[in-house]
Amino acid sequence: MSFFKLPKISDVSEKLVELKARSITDIQATFVDAAGSTVSTKQVIANSLKFDVTNGFDEQIIAGSVRFKLGNNTFIDRAGTLYRDVDPANNSGTLSGTVQYGTGKVELSSWTPNVDNTLVLQSLTTTTDIPPINQVSFRTPAIPIRPSSLTVVVGTLEFGQLTLRADDNGVIETAEAHGGINYETGFVDLYFYKKTEITAANREDIESKNWYSVELEYAENAKQYINYPVWVAPESVRYNAVAYSYIPLDAEILGLSATRLPLDGRVPIFRVGDIGIISATKMYQMTDHVAGKTYELGDQRIAYCELEDSAGTKVPYDMYVVDYDYGKFTLSGDFALNALVPPLSAKYSYQDMGLIKDVQINGQVTFTKPVTHNYSAADSIVGSALVIGDMQARYTRKFVQPTWSNDWKDEASGGAISAQYNDALYPIQVTNNGATQERWALVFTDNTNFRIIGETSGQIGTGTVNTDCSPINPVTHAPYFTIKKEGWGNGWASGNVLRFNTIAANHPIWVIRTVKQSEPTVLSDSFQIMLRGDIDRVA
Repeated sequence: MSFFKLPKISDVSEKLVELKARSITDIQATFVDAAGSTVSTKQVIANSLKFDVTNGFDEQIIAGSVRFKLGNNTFIDRAGTLYRDVDPANNSGTLSGTVQYGTGKVELSSWTPNVDNTLVLQSLTTTTDIPPINQVSFRTPAIPIRPSSLTVVVGTLEFGQLTLRADDNGVIETAEAHGGINYETGFVDLYFYKKTEITAANREDIESKNWYSVELEYAENAKQYINYPVWVAPESVRYNAVAYSYIPLDAEILGLSATRLPLDGRVPIFRVGDIGIISATKMYQMTDHVAGKTYELGDQRIAYCELEDSAGTKVPYDMYVVDYDYGKFTLSGDFALNALVPPLSAKYSYQDMGLIKDVQINGQVTFTKPVTHNYSAADSIVGSALVIGDMQARYTRKFVQPTWSNDWKDEASGGAISAQYNDALYPIQVTNNGATQERWALVFTDNTNFRIIGETSGQIGTGTVNTDCSPINPVTHAPYFTIKKEGWGNGWASGNVLRFNTIAANHPIWVIRTVKQSEPTVLSDSFQIMLRGDIDRVA
C-alpha cells in the first residue's frame, strides 16, 4: 500500500521568443486611462464541486481512507459516500457528496460557502493488491431471516455507494445489482452489472476491456447487449438483517409434545386436497342515512354485511335488509339514529371457496378453479377451512324411570315402569333454530303435570300431558323441542321421569388466538366467528 499527497509542480521550463517590430501603419491600440474604470465582479453559483484526489496516479482507493479539509469543513468517506463535520459524540455528519474509488473523482453537493477554497488532503490510502469484484456471496450467521429486513451496502469504483434492500420474496433488483436472499437459509448471492446496449459508438471501447468476450454478448429485440461489470471494492461490503430466534416451549404448557414441530413452531395449514377460502373485507362509508334508501356496495355476491356507527356500535339487524347477490342494502322505512353516532359505514366481505390443487414452500397456493372476484393484497387473506359436514338437530336416548335423583346418566335406573311416551307415532320435534345441546328430564309432580329440567339450563318451565309441550328458547325465540300431547300413555305417577337428549345443529370448535409478545396498544380486543354454510335454494 502507498500513501500519496496531491501532486505539485516540480519544475519550471524557460522558452525564448523573438519579438520583431512591424511597419504596418494602421495598427489600432486600445488602452485604459483610469485604473478602476473597467473593474467588475461576477458571482457564479455552482451546484457541485468536482476534483480528483488521485490526480496523476492510477490506483484504487481503499474504502474509508479518504479524509480532506475544505475551508472549515472536514470530509470523511464511508463506503463511497462523503460526510462532513462528523460529530465524534454521536458519529453523525452531513451527507455531502460521493467519491469514486476507481478514478479518485470527488463530487461535493454540500459545503460551506464564502470560505477559503483551498483543499487540504489529510488521509488517502491506495492499493494495487486488492482487485475489485463484481459478485458477492455470503451466508448470514443466524437464520431464518425476517422478510424485507436485509440491507446490503457496497462501495463501487464508478457509481459511488449502493444501498440495496431485498423485497418480501428476497429479490434484489436494481440497475447495477441483481440477486437476492433465501430467508430460510440466509444465503445471499449478488451480481453487479449494468445491462448496456452495444452500438457503433461504444463497441470499440467495450471490446478494449480486459474482461470482454464475444460470448458475453446477447441479442434482445433485434439489439445487441452486454452486462457491463460494476466493480465493487470488496472491503466496503457490509449488510444488516434481522433474524428470528425461538424459545422452546414446555410440553406441559403447550399441551402437546413439540418434538416433531419445526424449529420456528410453525405448522402447515394448507394441504393438497383441502378446502381453501379467499376472503376480502372492505368498508363502505355512507354519506347519509335516509330511511328507505338503497345503497350499492362496490362488489356483488357478498358473503356478509353489517352496519356500524362511527363509535363502532353495531346497527340492529332489523333496521336494514341486505341483498347479498347484488351487493346492496336498504334501510328500513322507520330507520332512526337514536343513540347511533353518524356517519354510518357498512363492513362487508366477499369470498371464493375451492379445492387446493398445489401448495408451494414460498406460500403460493393454487386452486382447482379460478376465483370469481377481484382481490388485492391490502384487504384480502387466504385461509384454510374446517369442514364440519351436514348438521341437523335431533333427539336421542329417550327412556323412562320411576324416580328422579338428579343423575344425568344416559341409561335408565331404578327398574321399569308401565308408563311410556310413544315416540314411534309421535316423535319429539326439534328444529335447527331452537334445539340446543342439552340433556332433558320431564319430572312428574302428579299423574298429568311435570317439570321441565335441563342439565345446564335448570328448570325452564312446566307442562301437562293434556297439551303440546313447547318450551321457548329465549335466544332464538323458537321451541327447544315439541312433545305432542297424543304421545303420552296412561299410568304416569308423581316422581316418574321421561329422559331424552337434544343434539344441536352446531359443531364443537376450539378457538385459540395467539398474540405476539408486546406492550398493549389498545385496552380491548375482540374478534368474530362467521360460519359459512351451503343451503338448497327453492326456485
